[in-house]
Amino acid sequence: MKSRPPLTKMEMIERSLSCFHWGLLGLLPVIGIPMAIVSLVHYRRVKLGQGDRWNPAERYLFWGGICARFQLMVFLVAPVVVLIVGSIVHLF
Repeated sequence: MKSRPPLTKMEMIERSLSCFHWGLLGLLPVIGIPMAIVSLVHYRRVKLGQGDRWNPAERYLFWGGICARFQLMVFLVAPVVVLIVGSIVHLF
């Protein structure tokens, strides 16, 4: 797999802000799933391309990743847990 060149400072800031915006939109129920995935793609790209350089938009990147992960956890994992717990409770 080819290694990607490091991000420029401007691209790192833009992708961090984009991660935050997509992460917030990802909190929308059900229709936010693709937006959360886009947010995580931006998050990963910035983390891989950042290296040891300082990112002035680090907080936006952090919170965008948190929102995206939260959305995916709530709307993809929670229904599975509810189904499993419901089937266990139904057995008793």
